[in-house]
Amino acid sequence: MTRKRFFNYLALSEIVIRGWPRAIVVALAVICLTLVTRPVARAATFPPGFSETMVANGLPTPTAMDFAPDGRLFVCLQGGQLRVIKNGSLLATPFLTLTVNSSGERGLLGVAFDPNFMTNNFVYVYYTATTPAVHNRVSRFTANGDVAVAGSEFVLLELENLGATNHNGGAIHFGPDGKLYVAVGENANPANSQTLSNRLGKVLRIDSDGSIPTDNPFFNIATGNNRSIWALGLRNPFTFAFQPGTSRMFINDVGEVTWEEINDGIAGSNYGWPACEGNCTPPNANFRDPIFRYAHGSSATTECAIVGGGFYNPTTVQFPASYVGKYFFADLCASWIRVLDPSNNTVVDFGSGAGLPVDLKVASDGSLYYLSYLSQAVFRVQFTGTAPSIITQPSNQTVTPGQPATFSVVASGSTPLSYQWQRNQVNISGATSSSYTLSSAAFSDNGAMFRCVVTNSFGSATSNEATLTVNAPPSITNHPADQTVTQGQPATFGVVASGSPTLTFQWQRNQINIPGATSSSYTITSTATSDNGARFRCVITNSFGTATSNEATLIVQPLPPALATEPNTDIAVALNSVTLFRDPFPLTDPFNFSSDNRTRVMLFVTNLTLLPNEGASAVTARAEDAQMNVYPLTVEYAGAVPGFDWLTEVVIVLPANLPTGQSVLVSVTWHAQTSNKARIRIR
Repeated sequence: MTRKRFFNYLALSEIVIRGWPRAIVVALAVICLTLVTRPVARAATFPPGFSETMVANGLPTPTAMDFAPDGRLFVCLQGGQLRVIKNGSLLATPFLTLTVNSSGERGLLGVAFDPNFMTNNFVYVYYTATTPAVHNRVSRFTANGDVAVAGSEFVLLELENLGATNHNGGAIHFGPDGKLYVAVGENANPANSQTLSNRLGKVLRIDSDGSIPTDNPFFNIATGNNRSIWALGLRNPFTFAFQPGTSRMFINDVGEVTWEEINDGIAGSNYGWPACEGNCTPPNANFRDPIFRYAHGSSATTECAIVGGGFYNPTTVQFPASYVGKYFFADLCASWIRVLDPSNNTVVDFGSGAGLPVDLKVASDGSLYYLSYLSQAVFRVQFTGTAPSIITQPSNQTVTPGQPATFSVVASGSTPLSYQWQRNQVNISGATSSSYTLSSAAFSDNGAMFRCVVTNSFGSATSNEATLTVNAPPSITNHPADQTVTQGQPATFGVVASGSPTLTFQWQRNQINIPGATSSSYTITSTATSDNGARFRCVITNSFGTATSNEATLIVQPLPPALATEPNTDIAVALNSVTLFRDPFPLTDPFNFSSDNRTRVMLFVTNLTLLPNEGASAVTARAEDAQMNVYPLTVEYAGAVPGFDWLTEVVIVLPANLPTGQSVLVSVTWHAQTSNKARIRIR
C-alpha cells in the first residue's frame, strides 16, 4: 500500500504491461519511483465551505499517522522514522528511528497510543524487523517528552517470517475494550487467510503487554500465538478504525483485481478471501460480506486501493452536523476521499486530488487530517463555510378578517440561502422567499403558527414560530331555530357564533333583554300558553363588534282538553243543564225553556282556558255511538265555572238523531286539541 503498492499500480499492472518488453517495464518503474518519492505540489478539491491547509511537509514515504492523547500527531515513515508534529510544526528530531526492511510495502507501518498514555507514556508501533529473519513486529516504547526512552523497546508480537514484500497490513489501534487490535496482511499468499495455523491475513487481538485474552473467539480452537486471532479471511487490511463512543469497527481490505472493501469488524468473522472478493457469489453463510465495496477502474468512484479510515465523532464538532457519525475513507490511486453513512451504507463524494492519500484521521477539534504520499505532507481539512443563522425572527401579527398578514425573517450565512415557510410546521407551497404574505386573512387563520427554515450547503436554521391573530367581530354560524312545544314542556334556543374572544351573549324576548340569559343557549323550563308566539333572539358581542341572530318563534300548544269523569271510569260527570239530573238523558226535555225543547247537557272540562274574546264558538263537540257513527253536537255555551277558574263548563245540545237506549262517547275539541272520550247514557 506504500511506494511498492503505487509502484505496482503505475508500472506493473497486468493490464498495462502484459506483453511489454522487460526493458520498458524497468524503465517505467524507475520513472514512477522517482515521481512518487519526490514531493509534488497539488491542491485538493473539497465541497463548498471546506478548505485545506498544509500542517507539515518533508515526510518522505509516509505510511500512517495517529494522534497522541495530548494532541501531538505522530507520523510513520516507511524508512523507520516516527516523526512528531507538535503545535503545528514538524519537530526536527524523530521520536524514534527503527532499523527496518523497507522493501516493497514493508517498513514502519503503524502507530498507536496506550489508553493510559498520559500516565504510562506507552507508544506502540508495527514495523518490519530485519533480524533474525525479515518479519513484522509489534513493539512498545516509552516516551520521554518528544523522544522515546533509549532501550525501552518491549516486543509484544513477533509475526511469521515474510516471503513476499507486499500485503503486510500494519494498522494498530486500541479498541474500546482496552485491547490492542493488529491488522496483518496475508503476505501475498491467499491460503494464509483461511487457516488458524498462522496469523497472516487476520486481525489479531492482544493485551497491552502482548498476552492473549482468553475471550478471543478462537482461543479454544487455535493453539499457541494463533489464539490471538480475532477475525480472518482478509487480504491486506491496511487500515481500520473504531467509532468513538461505540464498539463498532470498520476494516478496509485492499482487493486484488475487482473490489475494494469496507467490512464490519465483528469478532470471529471470516471475510472470505480468497474464496470471495467483494460480495460472495453465490452468497456463502460461512463468510461475512462487506458493508460497502467499490470496483477497480478509472472513474470518479472506482480505483485500486482503499486506505485511511476515520469516524466523524470528534470531541468538538467542526464540520456541519450532517457529518457526525459518518465514516471517511480514501483511495490511494484515485486520490479521492469519500464518506460512508453507516446507517444505510450509502456513500457520497467528499474530496479529490488528495495526492495519493495513505491515511486519514479525525482530530478532537473536529478537523479531518490526511497524509499525502505524493506531497510527503500532512494536510488539515476544516469547515470554513457558515451555516445559516437567524438574525431577525418573524414577529407575531394581528389583523382583522380580509387584511393581509406578512411574516419576515433575516438570516446570515454563506450564500446562496434558501427559504421555506411553514404553517403549523407544514411546508407552504411556493413560500420560498425571506418573507411570506397571507393576502387575505380569515378568522379560520386565527392562531396559525408561521416559521421559516433557512438552508444552505452547510446546514439549516429554523426560526421561531410567529402567531397570527385575526381579530374578528362576532359572526353567527348557527341561528336559533323555531320551537314548538306543548304547554308545560321546556323550550331551548341555542346559537353558535365565531369571533375573537371573549364573546358575550344576551338573549332577548320580543327584543327586550331577558335578565340572566347570558350564555349561548336559553331555556324556558316550563312553557305557558302566554308564551305562545313569543320571539327570541341573541345579541353576541366582543371587543370588535356585535352580531344579532335571527328571531326564533315559540309555539306553545295547549294541553288537550280533559272531560271530567267519575273515578276510574270513562263515565262523564254530566248534568242536565235545567234539571241538574244525571244521565240517562232524554233527547227532549219539557222543562227546557228553549223553543226546540232539546235537552242541554253540562260537561266539565279541564285544560280548556278560553283566551280573551273566546266563547262557545271556539269549542266543538261530537258524539260517537257503538257502531262508531259520529254525531256533531252543538256547543251552546262555554265558560269558566265561577270560583273554579281551572274548570270550564261546556253545554252541548243533544241532537234528535242520537240513538236512544244506549251510551254514546262524547268529546270536545279546542284549538285543534281533542279531549278524551267520556260516556253518557241516552234514555
